[in-house]
Amino acid sequence: MLRSKSQILWGYLPGSVFRHEDRVYGRVVTVDGDRLTGLNEAVIYDAIATYLEQWSEENRHELPLPRDGVTREYRIVRPDQVRWELFPLVLECSRRSCARVRSFRTAGDLAKSPRCRYCGGQMQQLRFYNAHNCGQIGAIHVPKCSTHGYDDLFFDNTGSFLTATWRCHGPGCNGGVVSRTNMSPCNCGSWAGRDGVVRMRAHTLDDSRPYRAHYVDLINIDSSVFQTYQRHPARSQVAVAHFLDLIPTLQDGMREVDTGLDGKRMSAEEWAIKERAYRAMGLEESDIKTLRVKNGPVESGVAALGDLSPQVLDVVAERRPFYERAAVYDTTEVPRVTLAHQKAQADSAHDAVRAAALGSADALATAMGICEVAVTWDFPVAKVAFGYTREKHGPDEAAIRGFRHGKQHDGKYPVYALSSRTEALLITLSAQEVLTFLHGRGETDAVPGDEDRARRMLLEIFANEEAHPVPAQTVKTLVHTLSHLLLRGLDDGQVGFSESSLAEWLVPETLTFAVYANTLKDFTLGSLWTLLNNRALSWLRGVVDRSIQCENDPICYQQEMRACERCVYLTFGCEHFNDDLSRAIVYDYLRYCGVLETSRSGAARA
Repeated sequence: MLRSKSQILWGYLPGSVFRHEDRVYGRVVTVDGDRLTGLNEAVIYDAIATYLEQWSEENRHELPLPRDGVTREYRIVRPDQVRWELFPLVLECSRRSCARVRSFRTAGDLAKSPRCRYCGGQMQQLRFYNAHNCGQIGAIHVPKCSTHGYDDLFFDNTGSFLTATWRCHGPGCNGGVVSRTNMSPCNCGSWAGRDGVVRMRAHTLDDSRPYRAHYVDLINIDSSVFQTYQRHPARSQVAVAHFLDLIPTLQDGMREVDTGLDGKRMSAEEWAIKERAYRAMGLEESDIKTLRVKNGPVESGVAALGDLSPQVLDVVAERRPFYERAAVYDTTEVPRVTLAHQKAQADSAHDAVRAAALGSADALATAMGICEVAVTWDFPVAKVAFGYTREKHGPDEAAIRGFRHGKQHDGKYPVYALSSRTEALLITLSAQEVLTFLHGRGETDAVPGDEDRARRMLLEIFANEEAHPVPAQTVKTLVHTLSHLLLRGLDDGQVGFSESSLAEWLVPETLTFAVYANTLKDFTLGSLWTLLNNRALSWLRGVVDRSIQCENDPICYQQEMRACERCVYLTFGCEHFNDDLSRAIVYDYLRYCGVLETSRSGAARA
């Protein structure tokens, strides 16, 4: 069966159950395709290994951690051809007066006898099947009539598997109940019920809950600079220097490192002590200035990282989203247009109406503690699928299974991937506002004097996260919830996106997140650029309103985290599965910023 590559990655991966256009249901056995090149395999395998480490070894099936030599057993594949089998092979007569059920061992057996043996009616699949947390699925259990065996059984479907019954047409039974539906046992021996018995759970064939593919999303910039940067030994220093605005581009940072850093320069504190000593010695100011240029602290470049702790460079900056963020925010790699830039353009064009609207939006963004709102039409993302779960989908709530099939891909473990360039909104919060907010909550000791100092303090918070987790957790929740609120704000029918067609990319260590068109094809509709230029003010106002109100209030409001499907949950597009969200934190943050007092909703609430 041929499907588009994006269709396969979304809905036809191995193990999934689907409805064919011929009105039958099937189960995907394998997905074939050519080997995909042009992606950074080392980064992909590291991301998959990090993801899989959340599961214990006994709950990873056909998914060894792709580290070191094991990566040779994996293969990155561009999905192209789907091989499937008819599933389930429990069928019933389509004539309601008959509805007799018959089970088949193989599709070939069905092909030999495709009609009801009793009335000659057309057979159709019984639309239930069983699934279990271990990853196994099977046809529902068909009981046996003690008098007539299996020949006259029919399934009385009441619309609920719990109340449906098996009945028999045979003489003497006359449609009587043979058995109620039972959950079939599973032989895996794991995840037993309260009675100690391991059972599968019944689902309709159209139910999407029993199967979830697991993906990682990666920034995939196809440039020699980015490839060199990913492998560069000083990648973390370059990434941090870029976040602190000490270098304009990644290439500048790498060039500085490659030409040699001066390790003899003093830190700012060391120079301050030395400078006082020079003045006490009676040196002229011009001589002190010369000495500062030669030996004092560096003001820019990678060498100006100064007294950042080693944990910032070794731990925080080595996190994949962190160093990817530096590439995304390098305009020589990914171009972007900011709200402030569009306002300046309107001013220069003497377009007073447009300039006023953009100015109001920019002012509201600043009041919300957002230091930059931008849009790019060239957001480079790769989506990689490597396994699936059934029933429950969190780590160790269920087993995670890989896609390996002994007769495909030379026996290797396939990873299915596609890359695309799409449009995205890029948002970065003000570190000074967020750190001052944390200080007000009693989660930090110092108040930053400026944005540069605040960003350095932010990095240290994440470097010390293990010992002091509270401030880092607050930042993560704030960034994640704002991302959801901003994303859901686009689902109003005016920019051409639904909530389910968008996804997020989070870098909480830099107070950055992106909302992008979650497509597996190159996609640039221009909707987000239009939003930035024409609807930014109403969009941001809507975010403020949604942080205060939810359709499920007062029930949602009374929850500790104030989060539900009506206000911040996403159907798709959240790699954390709607975990760690709280309108309460966003509300407190916007109240600290003073936004709520100036909004109509805030006034009404007060």
